[in-house]
Amino acid sequence: MRGLKIVDLSVAANNGQKILHEVSMEFEVGKKYAILGSNGSGKSTLMSALMGHPHYRITGGRILLDGRDITNLSTDEKSRLGLFMGFQYPMEIEGVSFSSFLRSVLANRPEKINFYDVLKDLPDWANELGFKNFNSTRDLNVGFSGGEKKRSEILQMLALKPRFAFLDEPDSGLDVDGLTALTKKLTNLDFPTALVVITHHEKMLAALNPDIIYKMKNGRVC
Repeated sequence: MRGLKIVDLSVAANNGQKILHEVSMEFEVGKKYAILGSNGSGKSTLMSALMGHPHYRITGGRILLDGRDITNLSTDEKSRLGLFMGFQYPMEIEGVSFSSFLRSVLANRPEKINFYDVLKDLPDWANELGFKNFNSTRDLNVGFSGGEKKRSEILQMLALKPRFAFLDEPDSGLDVDGLTALTKKLTNLDFPTALVVITHHEKMLAALNPDIIYKMKNGRVC
């Protein structure tokens, strides 16, 4: 199968608590997806485990990319294969500017994306997202508002052009204008991707108009 397939994935926290139970989903490039569910249903854990977050341990099942088992690959290996995650709570990294962080990431991409081409596009992307006074020399997410941190994640996604983009509540911290700008950008991407969004916002869900909606409850797809 071409695409990303999660097969009967079970996940536990490092303390042994079981969180996900035999979750199965499929994602195809060119389609949009939403993952819905109440807080604590396992949505964020699924994305984190998928990307290899060290706080979680996969106890069963497989993650297949174009038929290849990538379950146990490291986070950086999965990233180089075209997987991207926008966090619910993006980290602040002192001493590392947005531009230097991006330069380092792009230098390790197999598709050899030109950093200077991206640097020229960043102001236009930031403007489209309503990111006022964007400055790529600022430390990554340090001193950013909640909405700016979310926009920062989207800028990284636009630069990397991943095949599979997993966004955990990208609308949180955004005002009405920011939400409108975000949904407009996400629904008019200029590169092929499977866009997978966790959201609780009805307006974003309506604007995204996903091809497929997965609903989760108590760590299972329901």
